[in-house]
Amino acid sequence: GMGIASYDLTGDGYPEVFLTSQADNRLQTLTLGPSHPTYRDIGRRRGVNAAQPFTGGDTRPSTAWHDEFADVNNDSFIDLFIAKGNVTEQADYAQIDPSNLLLGQADGTFREAADAAGILNFYRGRGAALADFNLDGMLDLIVVNYGGPVRLWRNVGTGDAAHPRAMGNWLALRVLQSAPNVDAIGAWVEVRIGDRILRRELTVGGGHAGGQLGWVHFGIGDATGADIRIAWPGGETGPWLHAAANQFVTARRGSSDARPWSPNGG
Repeated sequence: GMGIASYDLTGDGYPEVFLTSQADNRLQTLTLGPSHPTYRDIGRRRGVNAAQPFTGGDTRPSTAWHDEFADVNNDSFIDLFIAKGNVTEQADYAQIDPSNLLLGQADGTFREAADAAGILNFYRGRGAALADFNLDGMLDLIVVNYGGPVRLWRNVGTGDAAHPRAMGNWLALRVLQSAPNVDAIGAWVEVRIGDRILRRELTVGGGHAGGQLGWVHFGIGDATGADIRIAWPGGETGPWLHAAANQFVTARRGSSDARPWSPNGG
């Protein structure tokens, strides 16, 4: 195994787990076995197997490293980025092995979009992160490559560099509580839009050889607002709090509201 990422894809309150490796990526879901819970693989059915390069002509097996679930187009359906690249000239594995950007669809499947998104390249990817580096509500992508430069792509949505335009509405949440675990690692953040609840667990590690901490990004599609609830470390669950779309919001344990935050000092 190389990397690990988790997200509740099925909406049952339990996270699915994506595991990267050489030629054998797995998307595992928790099911009830005959005598105890068990995991089964649903990667091929969901379209995230990504066992071979999707372009470039090399048909040998892929080598996958960092993996991360995030909503890069703000449509409320989670997407999956997989960094790829040969280890060190391993002849049995693809030398031309571009990273995948798999966009989540309304039916729960994923489709490849790296080329259309403008991030197609043939460096040997290793670590990566999807984060809103310029605080405009759209997730950008940084990739660390073996033997090559670090690449940073700015997300401009349906616009261009001069006039970026988000493809959907969004919320970015910062969850805080008292010391020592001030960032509430281990909490679950729930965002309700209509009859759907989007869930994320707050973690620091994940993927491959890296991690991130800070704003938790949710794409909410065409919703003009959403309800937020935090299941705090220790088991306490807070109330539902409402927040308007397209803003940064802080939620503090024990508070009765979600407070807007502005990168300009608000």
